[in-house]
Amino acid sequence: MLQTLTSRSFRKAVVLTFVLSSVFFMGDNFSAWLSAEQNFYRSAFAANSDHTTDRLLKAVVPGAESFSEKEGEPPVYKAFKNDPATDEQTLIGYAFVTPDFPPEPNGYSGPIDTLIGLGLDGEIVGLKVIYYKESLRYTIGDFFSWGFEEQFVGLNAANRFRVDKEIDGIVKATISAKAAARGIRRAVRVVTEAYIN
Repeated sequence: MLQTLTSRSFRKAVVLTFVLSSVFFMGDNFSAWLSAEQNFYRSAFAANSDHTTDRLLKAVVPGAESFSEKEGEPPVYKAFKNDPATDEQTLIGYAFVTPDFPPEPNGYSGPIDTLIGLGLDGEIVGLKVIYYKESLRYTIGDFFSWGFEEQFVGLNAANRFRVDKEIDGIVKATISAKAAARGIRRAVRVVTEAYIN
């Protein structure tokens, strides 16, 4: 005969599972688990000092086949596409991260690192929030909401990047959305002035 778990018996089962798991993970096993967990997050979020990877660079500059090292003032990754007619690399845009454009505005819990792709016409062609520590437990969080990053595509240095005007905010994350928009606006304006105009 099947019995249903009462609230009290369920709590006992959870506590017992936690205690047994804790005993198992003590000592070397726990150290190994913690080390593996830290290595996973290091590789997932910090491929290099500014959290970029080749995959992310290609995501923010569609059509790019290769990138230079970060160079110049302000620092940018130059995005190239191979020209099949001449077999030479053609510059198609730039990728850059907001931390390279201080002062970086803080969101609710800290700075919001964003990777931005800019076409040669000065318009944003792609954008990814690559690091934001929302709390001790969560990284990025609300910025995974569908549509937040995509709405910046097509904007340029002439836009004001105002939340609730050109940019839709994020429910319960207004401070962070406004900070992200300010950081993106500043970086786009500096890169446009240095490389496009």
